[in-house]
Amino acid sequence: MSTTNQGLYTLATIIKRLEAVASRFEDLEETARSRTTKRQSTSTVADAPEPPAVHPSRPEPQTPPTVVVQPLSPPSVTAFDAIVIDGKLRAFVELTKAFAPQFLVDQVTLFADVLNLLRNLLLTAAACKKPDQKAFVELLEPLQAGIERIARAKVAHGKEAGWVNHLSAIAEGAPCVGWVTEPKPAAYVSEVKESIKFFTDRVLKDYKGKDPRHAEWVRAVLGILDEMKRYVLENHPVGLAWNASGVPISEYKAPSPTPAVPDAAAPPPPPPPPPPPPPPAEVVTPAPAASGPAAVFAELNRGAEVTKGLRKVDKSEMTHKNPALRASSVVPASTATSLAGKKPVRPAKPHALMGKKPGKFALEGNKWLIEYQENEPALEVSGVEISQIVNIFGCKNTTVVIKGKVNAVTMLNCTKTSVLVDSVISSVDITKSASFALQITGTAPTIQVDSTDSGQIYLSKACLGVEITTAKCSAINVSVPVEGEEDGVFQEQAVPEMLKTVVQDGKLVTSVVEHVG
Repeated sequence: MSTTNQGLYTLATIIKRLEAVASRFEDLEETARSRTTKRQSTSTVADAPEPPAVHPSRPEPQTPPTVVVQPLSPPSVTAFDAIVIDGKLRAFVELTKAFAPQFLVDQVTLFADVLNLLRNLLLTAAACKKPDQKAFVELLEPLQAGIERIARAKVAHGKEAGWVNHLSAIAEGAPCVGWVTEPKPAAYVSEVKESIKFFTDRVLKDYKGKDPRHAEWVRAVLGILDEMKRYVLENHPVGLAWNASGVPISEYKAPSPTPAVPDAAAPPPPPPPPPPPPPPAEVVTPAPAASGPAAVFAELNRGAEVTKGLRKVDKSEMTHKNPALRASSVVPASTATSLAGKKPVRPAKPHALMGKKPGKFALEGNKWLIEYQENEPALEVSGVEISQIVNIFGCKNTTVVIKGKVNAVTMLNCTKTSVLVDSVISSVDITKSASFALQITGTAPTIQVDSTDSGQIYLSKACLGVEITTAKCSAINVSVPVEGEEDGVFQEQAVPEMLKTVVQDGKLVTSVVEHVG
């Protein structure tokens, strides 16, 4: 449509310029006639003084105004502006400025900047072909840096009374832009929303019956994620959509930076006034098929329209795999219904956008807090007391050595983390910590493992009376010392994963399935 309008505008401009040229010729002919009449009168009356020549006034030629072609935003970016930016973000930023302290306003501004960076990435995706993994990671670096700035703002003011939950909600909600790395982005946005509700519910509880603006603020921040999910479902249901006919990333020139809360759409250029034309040689008429920003965005718009509404075809709908469909050439209506009813697999959070949070290793009260440690070969916890608890959270590729007897040890959301502890009075709890390793050199009464895949437990001779409880786990092995052998010689045994349940006398009786042979 933009190309057709441009062509009509060009034709109208040419007609106006031709009319102006004809008028110019008429003026020149009139001037020539007046000069001929004056020469005849001069030859007849030689003594009469020649009157001064009066030239008809002509308007000075004016330079025609430059016609600025405003590049059209792709439909996906226009929808993002309308649904997320104008729909929710503007009002949220203004509401925060109305009652919140400056440090929260600054953090919300950083959040708006991250959404603006996401908008720039959407522009890039609409103009370019899908890049390789290395180039895509480079495109994600600004988003990751923005998320890290928001996390640092939360840490810097984390002890502000009455506002810590607001700061935590924004810090936990900032990774919502990570849907660009997910095959099921809508489910990921829902997961982020559930993670921040822990903090927004606290805000509602703390300010219930006091200041209604806090409740309105909570509704606004949750509304941004709701609208983000709606936008993703309508425009990127199976992941970030790239332009198959676009240019390579290396040839793409990013547009000029836009404000953190941009307008929903640029206003159309006003129609130019009918100026007198320049000489024909200076006329530059852009052809509809000429290259340039307008042509590029026209092609992008066309590509989005062509692919709009397409969905992934299930194997049950493929005629070359179903002879019955080839006979009728009609896909049963029940197929689409069954596909729509399938529950999408909940994707894991994208680590590419999860900025590295600051590590923590401190004793607070009677709790040792070891958080977000990475690639630490030997973190030593010494001087412990029997009333103290060691909490290990979010660590990766780290070894923690606990010297002494403690009350309990907990490990949560860790990856490839090893714990070496002397003795534990209560229990050792391991939850959602893949590829862990636990070694007890003294005693421990209980070890509980929950929602964990792959783990190794080493017991001492004094710890053979331990009770090991597992739930929703796989590939858990226990190494026990071999009787009569020197220290350090273990025999590895697997924790059973397959159970058999039967009904006996009206009750369920469960036993381990044993494979013989």
